[in-house]
Amino acid sequence: MKKVLIIGLFLLSGYFTQAQIRFGFTNPLAIDNWNSEDTAAGVELVVWTPNNDTLRTPVGADVSVIDGSARNNFEFSFPPKKWIFPVGTNLYDSSNKHVLKYNIAPNSTLFGERDFYVLLTGLVGVTTSNLMYNRDMMRVVIDYNGSNVGIKKLDAHCYRLYPMPTNSRLNIEGANASTFKVYDLAGKLVGEGEAMQNSIDVSGLSNGLYVLYAQTERGLIVQKFLKQ
Repeated sequence: MKKVLIIGLFLLSGYFTQAQIRFGFTNPLAIDNWNSEDTAAGVELVVWTPNNDTLRTPVGADVSVIDGSARNNFEFSFPPKKWIFPVGTNLYDSSNKHVLKYNIAPNSTLFGERDFYVLLTGLVGVTTSNLMYNRDMMRVVIDYNGSNVGIKKLDAHCYRLYPMPTNSRLNIEGANASTFKVYDLAGKLVGEGEAMQNSIDVSGLSNGLYVLYAQTERGLIVQKFLKQ
């Protein structure tokens, strides 16, 4: 009787240990944001084992996407796949994390954002109660900056655009701007001209978010700004 009780307690302990496993997205937010030029863009999955122990049963899910304004095999490429963390996965060698790439397709003319959704289904070794942040879906936003192919883009650390937000003029510090264009987030040209003493007049724009495209002697400035 005592032997049966010990075995029962052992099995029950294993059940509760399994229930403490956490699996899913590493991102705590319901939205993830990537630049269209980032080759590292992808969804990172993680499994956390109780007491930082090694995984004793396989854990994973079918990973697929749902099109939004960004379409699979057009703006990005993500075939449906099953990812399983095998027995022996652990925290110490970082085998408990894995990135599945989105393979975002470059777009040299689009300004603004497009999105899609990553979905976890067909859970293996866990149930929905084990999902990280209680989520089986995440929205992914791709941010396009409209950099033209063949024109060097000036790194944001090399200049400063101010004030942010602005109500009349944008000033550029750290680079000498010659000509500029301003687009709304739909990609429509709403203003262009010459920068006067590194200052651009945006007073005629309606309040909202825009993208500045300014040519300098050091390269191309491409940056969003808010007009208030």
